[in-house]
Parts: sequence; structure tokens; C-alpha cells
Amino acid sequence: MSEKRIFGYLNLAADAAHNFTDGLALGAAFSSGFWPGVSMTLATLFHEVPHEVGDVAVLMQAGFSKAAAIKAQLGTALAAIMGTGVALAFGKDEENAKLLLNFAAGGFVYVTTVDVLPALLQNKTSLKQTVAEVLAFAAGVSMMVMVGWLE
Repeated sequence: MSEKRIFGYLNLAADAAHNFTDGLALGAAFSSGFWPGVSMTLATLFHEVPHEVGDVAVLMQAGFSKAAAIKAQLGTALAAIMGTGVALAFGKDEENAKLLLNFAAGGFVYVTTVDVLPALLQNKTSLKQTVAEVLAFAAGVSMMVMVGWLE
């Protein structure tokens, strides 16, 4: 098996774990209330659609056919359904729902700090582009903090 193909399978495994965390966040948000669930659903959709399209491209570069890449990505969506089920089963108690939301948020911060930020800093970009990317990241974190205060 080629290194490219192995990378494709590793990408699928990482995406399944990521989608499970998304599912936990969705289930916990709906356990907290209808509007937090709707808010989390919209945020997840805006995040996941471009992410999944990008992952299809990664799988195609790893040697998957277009149809196989799309099917594989749809398969990782099962992990999101599983995460949602776990959160709905354990998030009925408000304290558990808060714990699950904190766990999911920690997962997202972890992914950002070990995957996204190093990738941004490794690219050969100008100082201006790097500063813009870090400011965009900080703006996103600031928005999450504001949402937390307003809820």
C-alpha cells in the first residue's frame, strides 16, 4: 500500500474522530435547549461543509476515485451520529450536558492548536498573511467567548 493511500486512511480515521466530537457537541447543545442546538447546528454546518469537501479532495489525491472518496466521507458521518447519540443519552442531566459541551470545546481547541496553527505557521507566507490568519483565529475565539457570556 502506498504512503499516499495510507495517508488517506489516516485522514478518514482523524475525520471520524473529529465528527464524533461534532456529534457530541450537537447532542449536548440540544440537551441544553432548542436554541443552543440550532446555534450549534448552524456553526457545525458552516464549518463542516468546506471541511468535508476538502477531505474529499485529500482522498482523491491519495488515490481514491471521486465516488469512493465521497462514500468514505459519508461513512465518517456515522461517527457524528454516534457522538450525537452518546451526548443525547448522557446529556439529559444539565451538568452532564455542560460537561459534554466542555469536552467538545476542548477537542476543538486541541485540533486547532495541534493541527491548524502549526500548518498555518509552516507555510511560506508573508508576515502580513500570518498576522491576518492569527487575528482571524483570535476573532473566532473571541466570538466563542462572547457567545458563552450571552448564553
